[in-house]
Amino acid sequence: MKAMETTAYYAFGVPLYLLLTWVEARRAKARGMPTVSLPESVGNVSTGVGTIVLGLFLGPALILLYDWGYRHLALVQWLDNAWQPWLLALILADFGHYCHHRFDHRVALCWSVHGVHHQPEQMNYTVAMRHAWFSDLYSFPFYIGLPLLGVPTTQFFIATTILSVHALITHSEQFRFPGFGIFVTPQSHVLHHAKNPRYLDRNFGAMFCLWDRLFRTQVTFDPADPPKYGAKNGYETHDGVKSQFVLLRNLLRLVKQAKTLQERMKIVFGRPGWSPAGVAMPRVVSPPSTQQIPQRTKIYVLAQFSLTLLFALFIFIPRDEYSWEWKLVSALLILAALSSLGGLLDGRRHAWAIEAGRCVITLVVLLGFYLTYSHGSVLVAFSVLRDVA
Repeated sequence: MKAMETTAYYAFGVPLYLLLTWVEARRAKARGMPTVSLPESVGNVSTGVGTIVLGLFLGPALILLYDWGYRHLALVQWLDNAWQPWLLALILADFGHYCHHRFDHRVALCWSVHGVHHQPEQMNYTVAMRHAWFSDLYSFPFYIGLPLLGVPTTQFFIATTILSVHALITHSEQFRFPGFGIFVTPQSHVLHHAKNPRYLDRNFGAMFCLWDRLFRTQVTFDPADPPKYGAKNGYETHDGVKSQFVLLRNLLRLVKQAKTLQERMKIVFGRPGWSPAGVAMPRVVSPPSTQQIPQRTKIYVLAQFSLTLLFALFIFIPRDEYSWEWKLVSALLILAALSSLGGLLDGRRHAWAIEAGRCVITLVVLLGFYLTYSHGSVLVAFSVLRDVA
């Protein structure tokens, strides 16, 4: 199986995600509700693009790991045309997601990875793209039942694709659909992103709500307690790259202040947010709101972000045609662009100088690559331009 069946397949969904976001924003505006802001949207989509970037390299490794487990650990062998592996893949993948997701909310170290998904203070489709980059690194134990029960690699990754699509459509306040007592819906999942005590650490399911019912983690909407979205530790940056490390940095700061090994272990592996007496929680400084960011900055960021997305799609979709060296260089260029543009939105010191340097380096690298591998095409392009002139 090629890398296509990893997080890299999200590349094909990026245009659809953006279209859904536009439709959602139009609907919110028509209903007089707050629309998604540019800075937060850029930050959210940036984390999704970063997930695809890492998927170029991490994806093949995950496939090899799962395929190895299927070939060497399977206790059951199914016929090639059997329907049972498809059903097992969907149910067990969803259960694995539930366990993984709940674990992320129970262990501080894992929350420092997963918490990036909970930082936005608005609920919309861009939040569905705000993935935690490193959660797959410790996900295998939660899905070990699938290769053990003989679920082939193809069925597993198709099942996770279905779960991902369903999870996408549940991250919205603007659209609703019935769950029939079985499926997770937008009206149930948005509560999972609320920081109200009533809703905190509830509704972990991706596609099926059966696990939340079974393990008593389900909660329903209370009109007297409307949800307030975001993480308890706040929203700190519009930089999708930096956001992946903010919570881990804060966790390490707590560990540094702790006086005993027991305290350090409890900070890292205990409940998120716990700290011993005398240890101060890091202060969170919120980034500028969309009203505080100059209009020219937003226009520039939107233009450069669009170019970055376009370049990323040219890399992600035909990725099998490129060498790993070019994919690595392209990945670094994309991540640098996402972080630099986030820095502009955050108003970081020297952000414009860094962005200028980033643009120069990007142009030099792209021109060098093009001249090295496509000099014939360059001569043809110049000939065409000359004839037009």
